[in-house]
This record gives sequence, structure tokens and C-alpha cells, in this order.
Amino acid sequence: MEVSVDGDTSDYRVKINLLAAELCVLDVADDPDTPATHYRLSKNSDRIVYVSIDAGVYDEDDYCVPSVLLDLLPPFPPGDWNKGHITRTEERPEAHFAWTRLADLPAITPTWHPRHVEFNQLVICSKVMRNVAEASHPELGEVVAKYARFEWEIASYQSETEVYHWLDGHNVGPDFLGHLTEGGRVIGLLLQKLNGRHAYFQDLARCEDVVRKLHSLDILHGDLNRHNFLVNEEQVVLIDFETSVRSQDVDEKTEELRGLKKELLDHSGKGEQGKIRPFSYPETAR
Repeated sequence: MEVSVDGDTSDYRVKINLLAAELCVLDVADDPDTPATHYRLSKNSDRIVYVSIDAGVYDEDDYCVPSVLLDLLPPFPPGDWNKGHITRTEERPEAHFAWTRLADLPAITPTWHPRHVEFNQLVICSKVMRNVAEASHPELGEVVAKYARFEWEIASYQSETEVYHWLDGHNVGPDFLGHLTEGGRVIGLLLQKLNGRHAYFQDLARCEDVVRKLHSLDILHGDLNRHNFLVNEEQVVLIDFETSVRSQDVDEKTEELRGLKKELLDHSGKGEQGKIRPFSYPETAR
């Protein structure tokens, strides 16, 4: 269902807050030279809507400052919708909603864990990456939330959700605590929050042990850099299984394990790109 919003809606305005401080910029599908900026917004504190804004509607800097942008947005149309698009035209030079629609947004499927937690039940404490946050939940306590902010990010978390099913009960990674939902639609996963640090070369033997355990389950991690290990006195676990796959190939397992030494000696920052503060760890002993 698509709703035209050419009529006067100036008396109808809702308070909105940005849920994602980072802005994700994509090309408009029918014109690669014209970027649009996409926002994930809370509407009336209980609904989440997705709004895209054409380039040139506002000054370039305004797109990146939520407090400024919120004051510039046109009135939000009434009705039951979850996607909208803001533009300007020669006929209507002021910023306005060109359309809104109630879209059938993609979800992570299939699900396997009995617990489903709504996003608005979390209190976000700090961002780890653009799609990863440390949060608190009234029943679960401190957790790590990994989620798709926008629909094109669903695929990577669908894959990782499946991998955590394979790992369930094997103590290779953080415990999987449940599926994260948005209006009932599964958009991510909730993980146990573990304290620790990333791996160094002196952790090689312990890291090899957890990789061998992973391989015994016929799983290749796919990205064994030092930032994808979490180390503390009690255990070493692997994190970030977006690229993990099933494999019974002995040669592939051997090759992945053989490359671990080089990865633990690599302090170039590989694997750290995009991370604000991975989980909660003090970088201490090297």
C-alpha cells in the first residue's frame, strides 16, 4: 500500500528520534550518480520507520547532524506506514514526503531459539560497531546486540544466526541469548557479554585449541584475525561468524589453522576497521 502525501499535513507532526547516529548512504537504485541517505527513526517512541532523503534536499552537513536534521524534516504524514521518502521538486520546492508505504520488510529466517526480544526493550549503553551495541535488558542484564539497521543488512545476520545454531552448547563463542526483533520481525541476535581482550601471539596455543574445536564441528571461521578472539583468564572464545561456513575439507581446516600464527603477529589493525570498542576489554598485556 502506498499513500500519496501531496495534501496539507502541516498540522500533523510527530516527535522522532534517531536510533542510528551513523548514516548509511546508498545510491538511488535507478540513478547511480544520485545518492540518497537512509535513516532508521523511532516514531512516537514505540514504532520504527525508515526514511530516505534525496541528495540536495538539505545542505550536505545537515544530513550528518541529527539534532539539526530533526528540525528540518517536513511534517510526518499520518497513517500506518513504515517507509517514506523525502524530496524536493520544481513544482514543490520545499522538502516534502513524496510517498509513504507500509512495506513488508525482510526478516531473518528461520529462527531456532525460543527467546525473542523486542529492540525497544533494550537500553543501548554503548556502540561497539555501527551494527553492534552493548545493551542492558531487564531480565537478561548486560548483553551484546548485533542487528540489521536497514533491510540490505539482513543477509549477513541471517548467516551468523544460523552459525550460532551450529555452535549452540559447544563453548566456542559467546552464548546465544535470543533473537532480536522489531515489531515481531527478527532483525538480529542477542549474545552473552564477555569481558576480555583480543588475542596476542602468546595466546597462540589457547587460540589453536578453540579453532580446533570449531573445526571438529565442521565449521570454518573464515576470518581468523586477532580481533575475532576474546581472551580472559578462564577461556578463549571466537566472535564474528558472519563469514563462517560448513566444511568437512581437511585441507581447508589445516590451512585456516596454519595461518593463525601470522594473524596473531599482525598488529596492522586488520579486523579492527569499523569497531568503536570491541565488547568490553582492556588492552593490557601484550
